[in-house]
Amino acid sequence: MGLSTALRNLSERLAAPAARAPRVLLVVCPGATAVRLAAEVAVAGLGGRLADSPAEADILLVAGEPSVEMRAATDTVWGQMPEPRARGEVTRPRDAGAVLRGLLPALTGPGQEAEAARRDDEWGRDGKGDDHGGHGGGGHEGRGGGDGDHGGHGGEQRSHGGGENHGGGHGGHGGMRMPGGLMMADRAEDRDGLKLDVLHVPLGPVLPDWPAGLVIDTVLQGDVVQRAEGRVLPSAGPCPPPFWHTGDGRTVAPGARTAARHLDSLGRLFALTGWEDAAAGARRLRDRLLAGVPADAVRADFGSLRRRVERSRTLRWATDGIGVLTPADAVRLGVSGPAVRARPPHDATARWLRWLTETEQALAGGKVSDGGPRGHVAPDGSPPSRGLLNAAVELAPGLELSAVRLLVASLDPDPDELAAAPEPGGAREEAEKDSHRGRHGHGERRGHEEHRDHGEEQGRGEGRGQGHGEGGHGGGGGER
Repeated sequence: MGLSTALRNLSERLAAPAARAPRVLLVVCPGATAVRLAAEVAVAGLGGRLADSPAEADILLVAGEPSVEMRAATDTVWGQMPEPRARGEVTRPRDAGAVLRGLLPALTGPGQEAEAARRDDEWGRDGKGDDHGGHGGGGHEGRGGGDGDHGGHGGEQRSHGGGENHGGGHGGHGGMRMPGGLMMADRAEDRDGLKLDVLHVPLGPVLPDWPAGLVIDTVLQGDVVQRAEGRVLPSAGPCPPPFWHTGDGRTVAPGARTAARHLDSLGRLFALTGWEDAAAGARRLRDRLLAGVPADAVRADFGSLRRRVERSRTLRWATDGIGVLTPADAVRLGVSGPAVRARPPHDATARWLRWLTETEQALAGGKVSDGGPRGHVAPDGSPPSRGLLNAAVELAPGLELSAVRLLVASLDPDPDELAAAPEPGGAREEAEKDSHRGRHGHGERRGHEEHRDHGEEQGRGEGRGQGHGEGGHGGGGGER
């Protein structure tokens, strides 16, 4: 048996289980919360699960219509996925299931072998240079000229294609490169007078369990954040009203919608700590509420989940002391909602405990805040998520990247709110300039980032957030 035949047989053996239980890497665009929720339901309905990283994903599914920078980041992630792989986009919630089902045959189809021969990235580089049949610059083979123009169609299936991104989604960055395309670090003085490497690493916009289109640009010295800036990528088109304020036209009582929102935030936080069973449980309760199941019918199951979560010493260990936000700082930064009502010591643990308390109150028919699940509009007209993002940026210095991810999850700013409302003081215009500079390689802040990862922190819950389980944090249902 020749080597090519052996590799083909191996690919077929890998593709068969992928088609039966796909691992889906979900890329969510600002304003596409309803599409994301429908896609998560569709993935579970097919017996699949959400992937933790590009390396383990079979399908890349884009929820919503990506902007230029968002598509460039998506192209980079696509290049990091091994075969068998498939790619699709969905822009309407009702099309999520059909698009996913249509992609499954592509995982075992003949196009996989042809695509493997064309690839020029970390999985298929052959040392012949960067120009292979016109695949440079993040282009997609087989997309046609109407990329991004859906013409009113709700979903687009893409089984294969180029998508390689030479340089991590940005062309022409300056600076000397190390082997593998990574940028060399700068040097800066440490507090003890030593010279330490300084890296400019963006978190997002494509990360599992990460707010849609959010980018936290960090400056790292060693493995600790020294500075951070936050922005949300602009929407590719008109951004609809925030889903958690309107419910996307669904007939869901305000209390049930608030409870569902808190459960969505809890599911993201649990997943980042590696407790997949608790994350899946929170998301199932969320989906039941959004499907119109009465709150009384959900309340008993939520009580069981709440007791398990509150007893978890490991979860508390992962979030204790992260992002202490005092009431005075919260007022100064424009934070309102559950983040302000959290009890001392006002850290990430206090915030998820507050979500649990307010979810119980909402399910029991208690009073629901008029300002929405994240708080009230600030006096200057900023949405409540602006204050939450301000807090995340201010509290990030001094933390490792894994702790920054937990910090952001414990505040959970909603990019739908930020994309739908103009930012104060011309911040939106500045963010768009930053986005332009990022695409064309200008600006010292983005000039030394790690290109191939595009800011993606590989491996969820690294460091403090990783699953240190009393009985395990994996997909199993063991108590923690």
